[in-house]
Amino acid sequence: MNNTLDRWIQRVTLVALLALTAALLTVGVTLYASDSKAGTAGSTAPPHDILTETTR
Repeated sequence: MNNTLDRWIQRVTLVALLALTAALLTVGVTLYASDSKAGTAGSTAPPHDILTETTR
């Protein structure tokens, strides 16, 4: 293959891998942040048992 084409393919591959890494990090941080906020939303009310309709 041509040397110039090889370098072009390497650059495109590197950019694609960096974009994939950034996307995965963004999704991971978003999911981690939403998970850590999930427990604080209903912390003022006592836990409610859906099956028995009672509070614990």
